[in-house]
Amino acid sequence: MTEEKKAEEKKTEEKAKPTVEQGISRRKFIAGTVAGLVVGAAATYGATSMMKPSAPTMAPMAVGPVDGKEITITINGKPYPMWVSARWTLLGLLRTQLGLVGTVEGCGLGECGSCTVIANDIPVLACEIPAIETDGWQVTTIEGVGTAGGLSPLQQNFIKYSAFQCGACTPGFIMSGKALLAKNSTPTEDQVRQAISGNLCRCGTYDLVTMAIMAGGS
Repeated sequence: MTEEKKAEEKKTEEKAKPTVEQGISRRKFIAGTVAGLVVGAAATYGATSMMKPSAPTMAPMAVGPVDGKEITITINGKPYPMWVSARWTLLGLLRTQLGLVGTVEGCGLGECGSCTVIANDIPVLACEIPAIETDGWQVTTIEGVGTAGGLSPLQQNFIKYSAFQCGACTPGFIMSGKALLAKNSTPTEDQVRQAISGNLCRCGTYDLVTMAIMAGGS
């Protein structure tokens, strides 16, 4: 092949190749695609932001004074003049306001008897009594049974007859038994079982509790 013919074929091949202006480079294609995605995402975000409703302005809650009143309640022989909320129960007053935690908080529904105290010589469930209604009451809790020098005879009987296991229900049983013995020092088995019928023992020590109370004391 002559040199002249080779030169002509080379010119023909160069004309067939696309120039930068005639085609799209890989770099330009990728750059254009990314730019399109960014612009599209920005447009979508902007539209979403514009469509999103602003949070409503919340008016501050009006907080009024808590209902309550001044009462004087005598507990274990000591008078307590104090302000009580209408929201408190006698149980809450004893445990959280006065620190008398011997009265056990059990079910809170008046069904287990663990919170039994003696009010005006009657066993009552402290979780059911509104504290605001106890003005002038005489209340005895488990802390008022016995003396600083030792346990009462009834408490000693509970130890003697092993009338407890976990002990969660024991204060309530003692208070129910004390209220019964204050009226009847020699109760029958049926009378004792009737007196403690509102007290629940999950450990099942009813027979031993009955024996301890029948043994007397207060």
